[in-house]
Amino acid sequence: MKKALALIVITICILSCKNEGKKEYSYEKTSETTNEKTTTNSNTSSTTAELSSIDFAKEVENFITCKKTATERNDCRNSITKTITKAFDLTEFSDPKLGYVIYDSIRPIVEDSKKWLQLGSINQESIDQALAHTNRGGLSLIIDTAETYGHVVMIVPGDAKKSGSWDMKLPNVLSLSNYKPESSFSNKSLSYAMRKSDDLKIYVRQ
Repeated sequence: MKKALALIVITICILSCKNEGKKEYSYEKTSETTNEKTTTNSNTSSTTAELSSIDFAKEVENFITCKKTATERNDCRNSITKTITKAFDLTEFSDPKLGYVIYDSIRPIVEDSKKWLQLGSINQESIDQALAHTNRGGLSLIIDTAETYGHVVMIVPGDAKKSGSWDMKLPNVLSLSNYKPESSFSNKSLSYAMRKSDDLKIYVRQ
């Protein structure tokens, strides 16, 4: 009897520890539209999809349209995760039943994942590394960690250009602004999307 009780206690402890490790993220279901482009990758753990397959202008247009017709606070807040999930055939930002995570759930997911590497705060070296990764077909995100709902942008392929206000060369980014949708873009510098700060962190998908 004592051995049986001991086994039950141990089992409960193990299950409790597992549950404590689980984290809840915010998801949003969205309906698929015919003008969205989807690319697939035979290796689901790889982020070597062709970024050229993404119609960035169309992604911005779809987002602005979505926001104009939104009726709930969380509407369209998963647009960035939906875009990168489809482009790179990722699994960490979506659930078959719940949909795609909203943008402020990206940070805790990438921080807890071994598939993601943080390059640190913004400086010329980290920017150059992230852009090189992007130009090789990889995925690079910049997240404002100053607040829970910090803005998230994706570096797009191309060359870095000198920014006078930041005093460094910066890449263009895909910026879908939830607070001001009409200011969203995919063909402007990082400096148009965020203010220079040590709270801006760069993450790359390995």
